[in-house]
Amino acid sequence: MKQQRVVVVLVFAVFGALGFFPTVTRSQEYVTIVRAVWVNGHQVGERFWKEGIAIRSEDFIGFHAAVRTAAGDTIEAASYDIKLYDQESKQGQQRTQAEPRIEYKGLPHGDYALRIQAQISPGVTAAPLLLRFRVGSVLNIGVSDPPVAGVDTLREQTSAREFPLRLWIALALATSVISFVLAVLLLKNRRRTRLTAQDYDRLRQQVESAHATIAQLEQRSADATAEVERLRATLTQTTERLEEHNRELSKQNEHLRHQVERLRVAKQQLEQLQEEKNALLSMIIHDIKNPLLVIEQLVQLLRNYDTNSTDMQQILHDLAETTSRVVALSQQVTRLLALERSDGIHLQLQTANLSEILHSVIHRNSYLARRKDIQIIADIPSPILADCDPQRIEEVFDNILSNAIKYSHPNSAVIVRASVGDEHHTIEIEDHGVGMTNEDLQRLFERGATLSSIPTAGEPSSGLGLWIARRILERHGGTISVRSTKGEGTVVTITLPVVQAVGVNTTEGDNGR
Repeated sequence: MKQQRVVVVLVFAVFGALGFFPTVTRSQEYVTIVRAVWVNGHQVGERFWKEGIAIRSEDFIGFHAAVRTAAGDTIEAASYDIKLYDQESKQGQQRTQAEPRIEYKGLPHGDYALRIQAQISPGVTAAPLLLRFRVGSVLNIGVSDPPVAGVDTLREQTSAREFPLRLWIALALATSVISFVLAVLLLKNRRRTRLTAQDYDRLRQQVESAHATIAQLEQRSADATAEVERLRATLTQTTERLEEHNRELSKQNEHLRHQVERLRVAKQQLEQLQEEKNALLSMIIHDIKNPLLVIEQLVQLLRNYDTNSTDMQQILHDLAETTSRVVALSQQVTRLLALERSDGIHLQLQTANLSEILHSVIHRNSYLARRKDIQIIADIPSPILADCDPQRIEEVFDNILSNAIKYSHPNSAVIVRASVGDEHHTIEIEDHGVGMTNEDLQRLFERGATLSSIPTAGEPSSGLGLWIARRILERHGGTISVRSTKGEGTVVTITLPVVQAVGVNTTEGDNGR
């Protein structure tokens, strides 16, 4: 029985090995050939291209491939596997195409090998063809270097025939030997399948032991499941506590953010109050200077007048009025100190007669004008009613008129004009003094600006007058503009609304700068 099984196995191994030979012989019935070669569109004779071809990079070379059968017939293949590579670097390009015509142009310099293998049908290939040619600086057909293409082609075809045949024979022999060894081992180690009573008892004990092991594993699995559930419950509780803690932290962060925002707003308010305080101090210092000059002039006049003169009463009246203005400015210092406890400066808006304010300012500055023999000409209708803070508007008129006197030449005139409008009143103060340059006009309203023009009698100037005036006028919704020509004089134009807009904030803040 054993000998019969061995014989059967050997027979199948031999037939399996013999089954390989038809495929091997079939693949060697076809050979890849080249029907024709073209260089730059001209066909090259077979004798010449077999001796060798040398072309240039700009030349065009083409090959027409085909298949030759064992019977000597020439046929077309289904496709062609083409590989072109540089023989020195072994780098190249590979493709498969259905067309038998193979073309190249623009190749770099070097010695090339072209391998062509025809595919007759799926699984059936022809012996490959190997061609060699050179790309250089000259065009030459039929050279002895590179080597003859036909020799390389036959060598590859011969090796293609010999190598697969030896390979399949070796595989067939190896398969037969392996099949024989496996058959011997199978027959030698085959065991009987009948179980004895001892075998059955041993198997039963093994099954019972396996059941006990399974029961232990199930118990361990149940314990592990319970432990997992306990850990899951603990994790859930911990997660809930962490979420509650995160919510509390979020509330605290939100509270801190609000506190930081309040501190930021408070800081901005403090900075604004500090700026307001500095601005008001500058305004007060500037405004105190003019009344003090008036007081000085009044004192000088008192020295020259008879005590019984009727002009004495007028001088004393003007002196008292100027002194009252200095007192009012001192009250502004008190308001300045209150800035640190309030939100800004409040305008005391009321309906005032601008004509009266202008005449009062002209009268106070007339003493300064007489010292320089300057005539103040007033063209002011009456009344000119407007909603404003009279004290602030008086500061504006006083600053501009005193500047006009300071920068006017002696024996000249300063003109004060006013016109009444339906929505805005217009006041112009014109002098014929030193005037200003274009550069001065660009920097005119800067705080503390130093200009090229200087007062004609050496009067002091802080550079704050027009800056203060513009701030006050902007708080009233008015405007101020200046026209000036160097050496000819200056015209300052002021506009004030007749009625203040509804909702105007009477607290001076950022809009007043």
